[in-house]
Amino acid sequence: MSNTNMIDLRDYFAAKAMQGELAAMVDPSGSQCGIALDTPDESLARIAKHFYRIADAMLKARETA
Repeated sequence: MSNTNMIDLRDYFAAKAMQGELAAMVDPSGSQCGIALDTPDESLARIAKHFYRIADAMLKARETA
């Protein structure tokens, strides 16, 4: 397997943050709501950046722990 197919710790943290937040998204009736399938690409890019910001904060905190 080449290195281009591997994820780094930042990718891992971003994926875990996204997984947790999406799993927690429920509407009052208890059904999952998540992110709509027709969400514009620009919004999806902004959401992805949000999770990478969380990952960056986790990496920074890891340096001082």
